[in-house]
Amino acid sequence: MAQKGPPLQKLVALKRQRAEQDLLSVQQELTALKADLQRLEADLASLNGEAGGIESHILSYEHGYAQRQTFAIQACRAKITEKEAEFLAAREALKRAFDSEERLRREAGRP
Repeated sequence: MAQKGPPLQKLVALKRQRAEQDLLSVQQELTALKADLQRLEADLASLNGEAGGIESHILSYEHGYAQRQTFAIQACRAKITEKEAEFLAAREALKRAFDSEERLRREAGRP
């Protein structure tokens, strides 16, 4: 009878590797989104400390800058929430891949 162990182990190892890559990709995207959120919040906060006085606030309000910033912050937070869900799913997939690898190792050790 042909041995079916190595190809199965190789497939599981490839699945684990793919799960690791997916997790890293989502983690990098999440980090970039959080950096964007911090930048947007800092830009909005800088409106309060502008040296231009009331005139700059009036112009900002008239041209909708503060509202656009607020909407951009809300959109960024929504994207972060979605990415966090993707991150949790990718982490669970990686856990399953590690579990599969561990099961194969245990089964290979049995006579």
